Amino acid sequence: MSLPLASSAQHRPLLPTVHVKDAAVDTSLQVVSGNCPYFDRDIYLFNKNYVIYENCHTRKYLYPDMNSFHLPAYNEGGFFALDKNGVYFRGTFIAADTTGFMIVGRNNDYKNIQILWKTRDAVYKNLEKIPVGDVASFQAVRCLNGDYFKDKNYLYYFDKKIDGSDAASASVSCDNFIYDKHHSYMDGKVTTYQGEAIIPVNDRLFKTTTTVLTRDFKPLPGIDAATLRRLSASYAADQHHAYYYDKVLPVKKQHLKNVKVWEQVNRAYISDGFTIWSRDGDPEPDFDAATFGMLPHSDFCYDKRGVYEREYIERKQQVINKKFPFRYQKDVSDKNTFITNDSRYIIYENQAYDPWDKVLYSNLSQQQITLARENKLSLNKTGDKITEKQQQYEYLLYKAADKIMWNNKETGADATSFVHVVNSYYKDTHHVYQYSQAVGLTILNGIDAATAKDVNGFLTDKNYIYYGTTRMIKSDGLEFLGIFAGYRKGCGLDRSPVSNYLLFLNAEGYWLAILSNGVSIRHLGRTLPDNWKTADTKIEFEMK
Repeated sequence: MSLPLASSAQHRPLLPTVHVKDAAVDTSLQVVSGNCPYFDRDIYLFNKNYVIYENCHTRKYLYPDMNSFHLPAYNEGGFFALDKNGVYFRGTFIAADTTGFMIVGRNNDYKNIQILWKTRDAVYKNLEKIPVGDVASFQAVRCLNGDYFKDKNYLYYFDKKIDGSDAASASVSCDNFIYDKHHSYMDGKVTTYQGEAIIPVNDRLFKTTTTVLTRDFKPLPGIDAATLRRLSASYAADQHHAYYYDKVLPVKKQHLKNVKVWEQVNRAYISDGFTIWSRDGDPEPDFDAATFGMLPHSDFCYDKRGVYEREYIERKQQVINKKFPFRYQKDVSDKNTFITNDSRYIIYENQAYDPWDKVLYSNLSQQQITLARENKLSLNKTGDKITEKQQQYEYLLYKAADKIMWNNKETGADATSFVHVVNSYYKDTHHVYQYSQAVGLTILNGIDAATAKDVNGFLTDKNYIYYGTTRMIKSDGLEFLGIFAGYRKGCGLDRSPVSNYLLFLNAEGYWLAILSNGVSIRHLGRTLPDNWKTADTKIEFEMK
């Protein structure tokens, strides 16, 4: 490894350089398949005039419109591809207007996968169009792999509409239980107790006209069904007590009218206006009850004296409420304090705190505060100088002040032409780089930056195709004919490397490669011989 200048500019820092090496040659290399004769996940292999689709037991040629053929940005399981004429689901074409294409959700049965997806005009389950009331608003209630979906009017148990349901008041659920303002539902059906419909109170308590029930519908004596009301997803109150789940909290009866609760992410608090309690019913004397609040969508809270996070002190085996290190000059309130929508920064007055990297930024401009409210603020700090990040490529790798930075250091890469190519590869006008968090950018010598591009997840240039820092075969006339699953890890102590095989065709003929800890290749000749795979594999291969 040598350390040349990253460019001709003498003031730029040095970057490590690696020279790409040739793959090892193995003249006895053969495909040895495991449980899958092809690849163990869905994959589309792009070639000049055709596409090969593979999954574990399927391999087929597709002839889409190559100019428009592409994989969608969020491609659940790799099942989908699109062209101007329609959608390909697991290699099968569905003629459709692809405007508004998105994956809505899926089931949890990996042996019989069912995917809900939609375009502007229709909702589908795998290859089948299904009826929904409103296509535009059809969405998962919460989880892509949950049981419940909704449009603007109704709930659906997967693809089946629940008549009489109310989508607007539906609870958030990832499992087979959900409720709305009318009913609770198990496996898509209205639940009852002793012949009476069960009315939801919150995520944890339910009731009939006379009986309060747990989530698994066991009766809870001692709670007044007639006056039990919802405070939040986990808090409730009747005329006598406040409850977290079914636990009685130390709120006095005469103060129940003042009760306020906060329940966010991993934290929950209740107040009667005089005292703050945790969800366990423990008092929180660090907080001023009159000014207490929580920053939205986070575990962070505040009162007039400061903004807090919880920290565990191991030597004391104690949890404390620790103030963030703002310079507090005015009372904290929701008027001068907020958290960005991505939870990246907490803003107090003209200060920003990054709670993840533990960095305080002072003297923000009004424009920067506005950017924070719009969730567009990205800051970097070198010494006392604050700059806004223009683009984040990876953790620690970003563009700021028209420079490519790694770990707050200038790399010397040309920011005007710096782009991501594929996986951990980047390039600019001068070089191709490989990125790692530990080292940053490494120059890869021997790759042509001008023609470097992504082909089926591999880096190629006008000369070769590469894997890591290894040069495999020439890219002239390159076609991807198949990818085959090799070794897969067994138990957690298995240290054997995972492997995959690839079958290529280029101007020199057929090639087989194995990708594992290293790369080995075998030239198979101008025609495909019988011994490119072991006799006991069940690979069926038909040439185009």
